[in-house]
Parts: sequence; C-alpha cells; structure tokens
Amino acid sequence: MSSRKIAIYLLVVFLLAGSVFLGVLTWNNLKIKDKAVNTSTQNNSSVALISSSTEDIIATTTVESGIQWIIEPVKLGDLKLIAYPAYNGAEEVGAESYYKVANTNDGGEIINAFLPPEGPSVNLVIRFKKTAEGKYFLIKKNSDYEVDSGLISKVIIDSETNIDSLNAPEKISLNNIIFTKQEWSDKMPADWNKLEKIGTTANGDFYKKLIATDYNMAFIQYILKMPDSTAMYYSMPFDFLADDNSLIAVFNKQNLEFKEKQFNTTISKSCSASGNVIYSLDLTGRLIQIGTTTSGSLLYVPKKADDELFKAIYDVYKIGRDGVTDYNGNKILSYEEFAVKKTLVIWQDLLADYHIFYDSNYSPMAECGKPVIYLYPKTKTEVKVQVGAKIRISEPIYNNGWRVIANPDGKIINNDGAIYENLYWEGLGRGYYPVITQGRVVKRTNIEAELQSDLAALGLNRKEMADFMEFWLSKMPKTPYIRLTWLDTVEMNALAPLTISPRPDTVKRVFLDFFGQNTEATNLAPQQLKSFKRTGFTVVEWGGLLLGRE
Repeated sequence: MSSRKIAIYLLVVFLLAGSVFLGVLTWNNLKIKDKAVNTSTQNNSSVALISSSTEDIIATTTVESGIQWIIEPVKLGDLKLIAYPAYNGAEEVGAESYYKVANTNDGGEIINAFLPPEGPSVNLVIRFKKTAEGKYFLIKKNSDYEVDSGLISKVIIDSETNIDSLNAPEKISLNNIIFTKQEWSDKMPADWNKLEKIGTTANGDFYKKLIATDYNMAFIQYILKMPDSTAMYYSMPFDFLADDNSLIAVFNKQNLEFKEKQFNTTISKSCSASGNVIYSLDLTGRLIQIGTTTSGSLLYVPKKADDELFKAIYDVYKIGRDGVTDYNGNKILSYEEFAVKKTLVIWQDLLADYHIFYDSNYSPMAECGKPVIYLYPKTKTEVKVQVGAKIRISEPIYNNGWRVIANPDGKIINNDGAIYENLYWEGLGRGYYPVITQGRVVKRTNIEAELQSDLAALGLNRKEMADFMEFWLSKMPKTPYIRLTWLDTVEMNALAPLTISPRPDTVKRVFLDFFGQNTEATNLAPQQLKSFKRTGFTVVEWGGLLLGRE
C-alpha cells in the first residue's frame, strides 16, 4: 500500500473514531464551557462506564442541572424498547406505556417506560435516556426491574449513571413527622389533582390519598411526587408502638391493662395486611383520653360502648369465628362482652387524622389461603418469583422470593433439586382487599358443580381445577347457602403483587371469597367470569380466603 493510501486510510479512521467519541459525549452534554461553569457540581466531570452485552462505551454521568423536568409527562407511542424471550424463533416485543418526562440540555430526552401488570403486577418504571442522535440508553440505577436480557439490540445498558433526584429517600420529614419509604409501590403517575397535597419536601410535593372502606374508615396512603411525576409511597411510623406492637405510653390508673396488649394497625375483614386505617369523620366529643405517649401525643378510646368504632372492630373479630366457638375452641364473645374488653385505641396525628388500632388478640381469623402459582414457560427457564405479602407458610421455602427452574410441562425444580408442581404460599397481602360488590349465592348441595363450572369459565385446565377442588371443597361452609365471589388478576395484583423474571406473556390469577348464609338473599350485582388465552410464558395462580388457621 502506498504512503498516500495509508495516510488517507488513517485520516478516515481518525474521523470516524472522533465522530463516535463526540456522539457519546453529547449524551451528557459535556462541553468545555459547561465544565468550567459547573465545577462545583460533584458529578459533572466524572467519567463512567456504560456497558452493554455487545460493547463497552465510555461516557459521562448525567448532569443533574442539565435536565428540565416536564410538569405534565407526555404520553408517547409504543417505542418497543423492551423485548421478551423469543418463542418459535421470533422476537416478541412488549407494549409498555411510554412517557417523555424531561428534556436535556444536549437535545436529548428522559423517557419512562411502565411495564404493564403481567409479570410485575404493579407498574414498575424503566428509565431511558434518548440522545439527540436517537440512541437509547437504559439508565439501570434508576430503573425498577431486571430487563438486561430483555432489551432490543439498539438499547445500550448504562450501569453507572445515577440521576440523584430520582432516588427517593428512605425517610422524609414533614410537619415534624418522619415518614418511611414502602416496598411494592406502584410507580405509575397518580392523578395528582385529585389528591390532597399536605406539604412540600426537599424531594418534592407530598400527598395524602384515602381508600374508603366500611364504617366511615379509610386506608391512608402517603405519596411523594418524584420529579418525573412517578409516585413513591411512604408510611407513617408510630413511635408509641414497640417492636412487639405493645404501647409505649403512660396510662391513667383505670386503663393500666392497655400496657399488656399488642395492637394491629390494619382493620380488614380479609387477608390484607395493608397500611393503617383512619376514621374519616370528626370524633370531637366521642372520645376520652386514656394515656399519653412518650412524645406527648394523646391516646383515646370511644366514650360509649355502642360507638360505631367498636362495632367495626367486632365485625372484624367475627371473621373466621362463625358459630359458638372459634377454630381454636374459644368461646365467641357477644358484642356486650367484646365492648368492655378495651380492644380499641385511637391516636390523632399532627395532620389531625384519627388512626385506629385494635387488640391483636381479636384479629380476624383469615388469611390468603393456599395461593398456588403454576409456571409454564415455553422452554426450560430459570425463573425468579416474588410475592408482595407477609408470608406465613410456603413450599418450597420462600427466601425473599423463589428462584427455580421451570419447565414447559409445569414441573418446577427448586435450588435444592426437589421437584414441585407449583409454588405455594399462605399469609397476608401487603396491598388492599377489594370491597365485595359482585357475586352470587348458591345452594350448599350444588357447591361442587358450581365451583367446577366457575373454574372452567375462568380458564383453568383440568389439573389446576382438580388441585383447587381437592383443597377448597372440604372448606366450604356447612350452611344451606354459600356466597361466591371471584377476585381476578387486577384485584389480586392490588392485594399481593407478583414480580416475575423473566416477565411472563400471560398471567391469570383467581381468588375465591366466600361466605356461608342461611338464606339465598343477596344485594350483590351478578358477576361475569372471564376466561383467558394462554400465550407464551404463562403463569396461573389460584387461592381463596381461608377462615381460621390450620
């Protein structure tokens, strides 16, 4: 090769390399004049490694001051940035929800992708940076879900960049209250205009949301609005509750027995262990003081034994205790006996909300009974499964999740080599149990046929139906009539979210809420049961409301 050709060749190589290098630098707008102006910003000049399954690229971390957040995120079309396992040789691309949430000084954009509830059953956010040249980077440190192996080829994984304002703090102080970040938050932007704003923190505006329940009560949620309009949920700790849920307080003489009690913070007639409950009406004039917490706040009980609050707790107490004795052989208390047991404590927080606590000895005898999870991948696959629940019993042992080998025929191989037909758990869901508004009442003599018909209508196969009937048929009430209500995937996702990796293509969850009746009377609306089509990696779960623990 002549010297002239060598020179031209080297010049072309130099220009191409320079073009690539400048394009990567553009992703973070690292210019000499910006660097000079922002020398006081710690991360502006740091160099990070963006790694990919196919290449390693040198780039700079995101300049926080170079991001302009959009007040109202812009809904985008399906960018198809996340691909799922290939079936039959064809790459399948999901239909996530994409939102543009920010512009960057270099002409790029920050884009959020929300995985639909098929796999993770809450909307988890995946964050991307799009450069002015159209390159996409997954911002791994600011994303919630493991999608490394599920990205399309044009997306580069950035394992180093960290947009600090998107890292919600573990604790937030507002109005002298310390709030603690929750797990299993649905990150999908809330309808902020419909929520009550209760203050502004260094990390963003802070909101309160109420979810109505019975007896003028409501589950209460506290939500931080992140810069990209995603939601981060927090809980209010109670400094007067010890680790064993006993009360740390000074009580007046006639109420010293409250020292020996443990209290629950969730009033639910179901298998939910979701956040604390408040009373939504003014209780002025209905309460008497029983003690003072170490921080100086006051504890109360209702003045009258027939107060609505006692009635609510008594209804909770009766769940799973039908008949003269409960499942442990203890006598069922009458309402009059119950009302004098000092089962209830009320605390008013600094936001003026009344929080309701009740004696743990009178908790409902109910839990999410034997939900079992079937895994049907198209090929032999390592699968990780997590449940948003306080799990009491599991098989195989639940150790912050199951990590197993799943086979197309449904056989599951645990990490100890044992083989299972499904994953089994019992406990209390961390989310919210729906208010029962639909269902039907059937005769006890027809219950087997009715259940079989319902399971077929819901799309379960023969084995799944047989397994369900084997466990639940004997647990049906002995009353002349039984009320049947089926919770479906959406409602179960709200009660006990699933996170499954790799992400399934099809998820069907069914859960039976039932109750014995002496008559066939009901005010519930008829329920339309829906089947489903098994496509790709399919996950099926069934369970029911178990009354009384075995």
